[in-house]
Amino acid sequence: MTQFETFAALHVPGAPLILYNAWDAGSAQAVAAAGARAIATGSWGVAKAYGFEDGEALPLELALANAARIVASVDLPVTIDFEGGYAEDAGGVGANMARLAETGAVGCNIEDRLAGNEGVYPVAVQAARIAAAVKATPPGFFVNARTDLFIQRRSDDHDDALADA
Repeated sequence: MTQFETFAALHVPGAPLILYNAWDAGSAQAVAAAGARAIATGSWGVAKAYGFEDGEALPLELALANAARIVASVDLPVTIDFEGGYAEDAGGVGANMARLAETGAVGCNIEDRLAGNEGVYPVAVQAARIAAAVKATPPGFFVNARTDLFIQRRSDDHDDALADA
């Protein structure tokens, strides 16, 4: 069974998959040794481990190298918090996602927050970015579209957003 298939099999309706975040190969090995069925990363922890702020301040090359080290250090599926895909436009996101897939990761989070700014991408722009991520990655690669709407917007907007969903 491939790591993609293993990760997919962990997604069972009614039995939530709980992922614990690692920030480097050592923490990934500790999480695996504790009995995790898959490994995730969190961008804040990864960035801080290298002395950077969250929000794509960690250089792309270092993020990719760290992802590759984590994947190589455990025999479990690994999904990476890839922030906003390290690019503004869909083409750049797709190119960077292809590189992330080459690390051996089985999936990623991609968020809609504007790197270095307040606010989120317009829905049409973010939809194009997500489509580019899916197109650039192999079949079975999990692209988790995450929103920072509730972090970036006033709390009185939350009810309207939930109603729209």
